[in-house]
Amino acid sequence: MFASTPIACASNDDAVGSGGSSSSGTTDADSSTSLTTSSTNTSSTSASTSSTTSDDSTTTGTTAVDTGSSDGPGSSSGADCPAGTIDCPCGADDTCDEGTVCVADVCEAAVACGIDGYEPNDSQDAAVDLGTLGDGDDPGSIAGELDHALDVDWFTYQGEDNVGLPPGVAPSRMVIANGGLRLCKFLACADDGADAEVTCPPGSEAANAPGGQPGCCAPGSLSMSDFNCAGSVDDSAQVWIRIDQAAEQCVEYTVNYEF
Repeated sequence: MFASTPIACASNDDAVGSGGSSSSGTTDADSSTSLTTSSTNTSSTSASTSSTTSDDSTTTGTTAVDTGSSDGPGSSSGADCPAGTIDCPCGADDTCDEGTVCVADVCEAAVACGIDGYEPNDSQDAAVDLGTLGDGDDPGSIAGELDHALDVDWFTYQGEDNVGLPPGVAPSRMVIANGGLRLCKFLACADDGADAEVTCPPGSEAANAPGGQPGCCAPGSLSMSDFNCAGSVDDSAQVWIRIDQAAEQCVEYTVNYEF
């Protein structure tokens, strides 16, 4: 039997493969340039008495540029301009600090607007009652003011369908304003057993009032060319007018309305 002799590994075996390491990476940002890493490995020449290994690694690339990530220094909502403070972006749900208001997504110092004699009318339940208007009557008129984008004005009236009288029910609203705003109108048939059928004209969009009544909204004047109380010959209806989404502070407006 021959005795086995353990063979010891060379002391530099563990180093083989660990040399010539390379690194690569990217920097997270809205706009980034990936880094490129190159490694140059030079193996030594061997002699009977010694061996050497050198590992020269170089990294080239450009630094990623922060163009405004939510936490980076380029962010408009960062520490330099906290959201909700004056001259900074509005906070969640267009909120701003006390004494400021959100205008075009920026918090501005509140301006004292004129007195609106219809206030308070900031909800459908608090809508100002304008009385009754028939489809053959002269148009009614409202003059009010929105203080800012979150201000809302509501009005309501009873529209009477005078059956047989021209031109028939075609409720319209004409707005004259010194700034941008939105006008909405909603209807509910006076006959509880009838369903209101509303056709929104081009340039408007279908919407529902908080109470569920159907209607249309448009950035300006609005005319429903077709309104019908399905299941009834009487197209009389309760009408709600909503003015909102002022594009700036103190937007004065006049609304001429008819049924």
